[in-house]
Amino acid sequence: MNKLIVAMALCAVLFIPAAALAQSPGDDSSKPLKPGGVRVTPRMPDADKWDGRKSANGLQRVFKCKPLACADEEIVTISFSKSPTRHPDPEALEKLAKTDLPKSIHAADAAREVLADGDAKLETLSSKTATLKGHPAVTNETKLTQGKVFVYLDTAIIFAGPIMIRLQSVSKNRALAQKSLNEFVEAMKIEEGPPGSPSLPTPTGKTEEL
Repeated sequence: MNKLIVAMALCAVLFIPAAALAQSPGDDSSKPLKPGGVRVTPRMPDADKWDGRKSANGLQRVFKCKPLACADEEIVTISFSKSPTRHPDPEALEKLAKTDLPKSIHAADAAREVLADGDAKLETLSSKTATLKGHPAVTNETKLTQGKVFVYLDTAIIFAGPIMIRLQSVSKNRALAQKSLNEFVEAMKIEEGPPGSPSLPTPTGKTEEL
């Protein structure tokens, strides 16, 4: 696999907040959701096209398009962490999209250059707020250039109640990176339990299907 693709995939891992590493596994999909709970079930849009693996703690999924199944090499990463708030402020989301998220992507430059064996240039093509699966979100498209090689990183961060979901799609094919991200977002299932009591902590639930 092209080193730039591997480097960008590593960056996706580096962007996972530390809080995700301490989060407990989610509830089983057969169990009813408790008040205030949210269950996220990531799914492959086409099982014949993708190979999937999960991290030991169950909080990250990495999907790689099988040989000849996509127009080019393609990796999609889905990670979960605790959301800083159930109801993101619109102005704060705007700042995340326009300033903080691009900065976090550019901050991984050192790790990227180690794997890319040379200078690489990053360019933010778009970064904006959105609504995905009925929840507030931000999206970002970044282009990495090294010599005559281009790699595209498409990111979506969804704030689903107590859970923050981060999806990242990496490919040298821009249209494929965008299409794959959209397909994984569309295939994902997000379920919410009944409203929780404001005086009690609200549990989270998460299941995965591969």
